[in-house]
Amino acid sequence: MAIDGKTLRGSFDAFHDRKAAHVLSAFAADGQIILGHLAIAEKSNEIPAAQAMIAALGLTGRLFTLDAMHCQKNIRDCP
Repeated sequence: MAIDGKTLRGSFDAFHDRKAAHVLSAFAADGQIILGHLAIAEKSNEIPAAQAMIAALGLTGRLFTLDAMHCQKNIRDCP
């Protein structure tokens, strides 16, 4: 399982003062299947979004590949 966030190029709107959209994706590498996408709120980041995605998809207890941003003690204890 891999989880990674991406900023979508061209999704910002300078006229309405809207920042570029940031999405988090979960990917099952062995089956090459995208399990889900989650939009990350402007005032948030990937860490709580990844924890919510793991819980929502029922993937607690699985092994994940994540960026260095997720090297937090509490990521392993997510619900």
